[in-house]
Amino acid sequence: MKNSILYIDPFSGVSGDMLLGAFLSLGVSIEVVRDAVEAVIPGEVALSPTPVARSGLAGLLCEVKVIGGPGKRTLGDMMELVRGSGLSDRIIQGAVAVLGALGEAERAAHGKPEGPVHLHELGGQDTLTDIVGALAALEDLKPGTVRCGPVNLGKGYVQTSHGQMPVPAPATAQLLSGMLVTSEGPEAELTTPTGAAILSEIVQEFAPLGPMMAHRTGSGAGTMDFRGFPNLLRMFLGARDLPVEDSRAVVIECGVDDASPEYLAPATGLLQEAGAKEVHIIPALTKKGRMGVLVRVLASESQKEELIDAVFDTTGTAGLRYWPVHRAVLDREMIAVKTPYGTVSFKRWCTPSGQCRFKPEFEDIRKLAEKAGIPPARMRDLAVAAYVLEVGDGQQED
Repeated sequence: MKNSILYIDPFSGVSGDMLLGAFLSLGVSIEVVRDAVEAVIPGEVALSPTPVARSGLAGLLCEVKVIGGPGKRTLGDMMELVRGSGLSDRIIQGAVAVLGALGEAERAAHGKPEGPVHLHELGGQDTLTDIVGALAALEDLKPGTVRCGPVNLGKGYVQTSHGQMPVPAPATAQLLSGMLVTSEGPEAELTTPTGAAILSEIVQEFAPLGPMMAHRTGSGAGTMDFRGFPNLLRMFLGARDLPVEDSRAVVIECGVDDASPEYLAPATGLLQEAGAKEVHIIPALTKKGRMGVLVRVLASESQKEELIDAVFDTTGTAGLRYWPVHRAVLDREMIAVKTPYGTVSFKRWCTPSGQCRFKPEFEDIRKLAEKAGIPPARMRDLAVAAYVLEVGDGQQED
């Protein structure tokens, strides 16, 4: 969905099986992953998602059991299996890119620019399952944005087919370009080459968790269980993060019972010109039983002082109150639609669940209606009909 965001939190590192477990814990069906893997290596692996605890916290471990096929495959063999799978172009292209990144990392780490590549530390079935399964799960979720926090690499040394290597292992280190990384916790390899390669393909931005409306969470477990350090990969699926300026605001309010309506009426326009996001004039019974109004203004935090001055200037009040509020603001886009009478701008926005709405700008409707000599309501209907023909999605705002 366009306005959704998937946030990956590799506070204890990342591996292929941790990604699979997290996607399944988040709500992706095991059949989505299993069907994709079967399309590439039919009958070669069995998937077994199992709830486990890691240092007292719950997670889902997705075990991959090899039940058939060759023990090892070259990188070229694995790519050919993916290309011939019949899966979607997005999954095929993504899997080939991840495999290619693994191959380049292996070449660079061992100084072998030519010849067939064998992924020494990665079993062919495991690697293909992790890559294809994660990409199929991501396609099923369809997030608008994928963001990832700092990747914990672990520390110490790891035993490889080439001997003992420092963490991160050379191939993993080659895949970390552009990522935020850290080194905490137990002395172990927390991030594997496959996990790093998948992140490099699916993540658009590596950054700490920012403001977002979280809807679902999931936790994928690693095979190791460290004492006092939960070996989990967390995921959060929710609404796109809110712009900082829009998410923080203030309400400014005052009561007015000694101003004539003809002098108070211009206050709305003047306050909007001063930068107010919203202005409301609300009938109220003020002190001493007098009939008056509440002037209520919504302003961004950055314009608080200017709007406080503007309220004093426009209402004549001698005192006011204000308090901070938080706003949840959906992304909006403006779409210009041509009608027989001219162009009308439409505001379009979508909810986190994917329901889209649209609304024509009234000032455009008013100007074109006056020029054409027809009622604004008729011009609105003509503009909406043109929008539906040209854009064809969304529901008109009442």
